[in-house]
Amino acid sequence: MRMYKALAAAALGAVLTVTGAFAETPKNTLVIADAIDDIITLDPAEVSEVGGVLASQQIYQPLVTFDPADPTKIVGVLAESWTVSDDGKTFTFKMNPNAKFASGNPVTAHDAEYSLRRVILIDSRISFILNQFGLTQDNVADKIKAVDDATLTLEVDQKYAPSFVLYVLSSFTGGIVDSEIVKQHEATLESGGNDYGNAWLKTENSAGSGPYVLTKWDPKVSILLSRNENFWGTPPGVDRIFLQHMPESATQRLALEKGDIDIANKLGPDDIGAIEGNDDIKILEGNSSTIYYFGLNMRNEALSNPKVVEAMKYLVDYEGIAESIGRGTIKVHQTMIPDGFLGGNIDYNPYTLDIEKAKALIAESGVATPIKLETVVWNVPPYPDYAQAVQATAAQAGIELDLQVVDGGPWLDRYRSHDLDIWVGLWGPDYPDPHSNAKAFTYNDPSDPDGSKGNLADRFGWNSGELSDKVMAAVREQDTQTRKEMYDEIQRAHTDSSPFVYMFQDSRRVAMRDNVEGVVLGITFSDDRYGGVSKD
Repeated sequence: MRMYKALAAAALGAVLTVTGAFAETPKNTLVIADAIDDIITLDPAEVSEVGGVLASQQIYQPLVTFDPADPTKIVGVLAESWTVSDDGKTFTFKMNPNAKFASGNPVTAHDAEYSLRRVILIDSRISFILNQFGLTQDNVADKIKAVDDATLTLEVDQKYAPSFVLYVLSSFTGGIVDSEIVKQHEATLESGGNDYGNAWLKTENSAGSGPYVLTKWDPKVSILLSRNENFWGTPPGVDRIFLQHMPESATQRLALEKGDIDIANKLGPDDIGAIEGNDDIKILEGNSSTIYYFGLNMRNEALSNPKVVEAMKYLVDYEGIAESIGRGTIKVHQTMIPDGFLGGNIDYNPYTLDIEKAKALIAESGVATPIKLETVVWNVPPYPDYAQAVQATAAQAGIELDLQVVDGGPWLDRYRSHDLDIWVGLWGPDYPDPHSNAKAFTYNDPSDPDGSKGNLADRFGWNSGELSDKVMAAVREQDTQTRKEMYDEIQRAHTDSSPFVYMFQDSRRVAMRDNVEGVVLGITFSDDRYGGVSKD
């Protein structure tokens, strides 16, 4: 706690008022404890880490979003209405005339044009989210156009399920920036190209229309957001949001009990249980689409053998981990689409812990034991706990997991460069459509064989064969029931053949001080919303 208070005081200055051993957060500041050491950027055109998305969602707004209480309902934000052409390829958005940026500038179709184009032009690791519409650096100027200040058109390459296109635009990638401000800070790259303000937006500045603006980011320590005084919606109920890096569950619980923080985002089952009788604390429960899994890199000779991959799926004590380590915070889930999404509720959990079956499969594979595998794990609970549990059971079948427990930065670096044998982690959909997961875990992109742009099948060296084509057919299907049935078939085959060992789906339980009101828990990747928060 002493180190926490020192860090908080350094970042907040006079914001925290410490009295003896008790540091009560001020009424005008919401202090949130979370794991944010994975963040490398806050530019909406390239942000994708958990903490970075959580922060950027408070700063930037998309054209459309969805109702967290009912994700099937898509609602306008910066766009007040939209239409789709008869051929299903052209989406026309009418901008909300009330919207304005933190600068006071009105939000226009030209800002939306610039923002969505720059995702493609910057060509970051999240450009794939919009690239899947057939958008490229060569054609984006023709495909995304501001007809006038109030009208934006987006032309996609083929007829998709309309909800899919809208869900994509609702993601953090669809955050709209103030083009007038950002253009003033464009810089020339060493290659001679334009950075489209990326360096300026990356770490220290923001240019959004959301309820908060970026004030300070101290990497691996904290993020301070301040009220957007020009916010065009209902004014935020607090002046500041302070995100504090505090990954340990026990430390978060102690800080919450003492009143040093307002919200604890990463409490484990023991600490949730310990505070359930505390009248000063309440627990907010919500749905989550986060899936915990581990990926097997098929570039490893042993893991390229399907029998070894199958054996690994029998070396996880799914029920035991869920009932002990994950008590009340996870449920067993062995398919790639989460419950609550179209096609997600298929109740297909074919694997249980079976050491003898795993041994038999390894013997059939002809691969000699012991099989030693470098296993990269984030040093934030619950990942080390899950990894250690699997390590213990895998060892009984002759598979030795060398757990390399690292900070969030190297954890993601090695995952993205596939410099590992096994990666233990999570997947949170970028938008609440099954294609977000199905494409990532199944689609093979010939132009990106290492999966650097987010296709995990390629990243882990797996050729999914006909499943890749089936996934792309499903996203084009117009009939909802038929589309659901297609995902049912795809998932069953995927669970049985892929190098991904899906273990659990998250169940959100967030603890907060009793005087905090208005927190809205999202269902996708770090989509919690704090714009309506107040403190009594």
